[in-house]
Amino acid sequence: MDAKLTGKLISEKRKEKGLNQIQLGELLNVSNRTVSKWEKGDGYPDITLLPEIADCLGITIDELLTGNAPAAPSVQENESIKDNTDSRKKVLHEFKLLFIFSLFMSIFSALLGGVTELYCIWAFPILFYTHWEIMFAAVSLFAVVVGILLFVVGIYRLHLEYSKTEIIAQAKNKSLALYIISTVFPLCFTARILDIAFHMLPNWVYIIMAVLIAIIALTAFVLYRRINNENEKVD
Repeated sequence: MDAKLTGKLISEKRKEKGLNQIQLGELLNVSNRTVSKWEKGDGYPDITLLPEIADCLGITIDELLTGNAPAAPSVQENESIKDNTDSRKKVLHEFKLLFIFSLFMSIFSALLGGVTELYCIWAFPILFYTHWEIMFAAVSLFAVVVGILLFVVGIYRLHLEYSKTEIIAQAKNKSLALYIISTVFPLCFTARILDIAFHMLPNWVYIIMAVLIAIIALTAFVLYRRINNENEKVD
């Protein structure tokens, strides 16, 4: 440990903070003469004051002990940091756009496919009785698959720049919303098949469908809580 280097560092950092010796002394509960003594290298701060001095000056205790201030980032390092920040923002923006598209496709599938199949349960006794039922079912299936694929691509893009914890924080609510919405058309199509099999859906089939919906909602809730708990443990 070199008292001269430490004193010089204290003086430099004090001035950077816009403090005079009296103000720094008041923060540390010592006199300005003590601060002056440190800066001249005529004395060394008490070891119990090192954490407070380091905190006031915005440096580490190791830097204070060695008297070596951290080197200022070079222009290239600053540009690299800026480029990395810009890249992260770009990836996050892409993920949000992909989520919006995937959400639109999932909602479109739920509305088109769900309404179509529920109407056909009421109106037609045969599966794919009309060509428009086939077309709407195919479009709904295509939409829900595309929606899921878009979201997966968005998650992959996040993986390039973000940690697992950050990805969970960004995607957990969105993924659960898509999970619930994407099951609407498959459930309605299942109800349509059951209606064909039994010609007229008995009450127990409706009970099963209600139970399935409840299971989906419960699963989404449990997954949400588990993800939250894991995220808190990591933090």
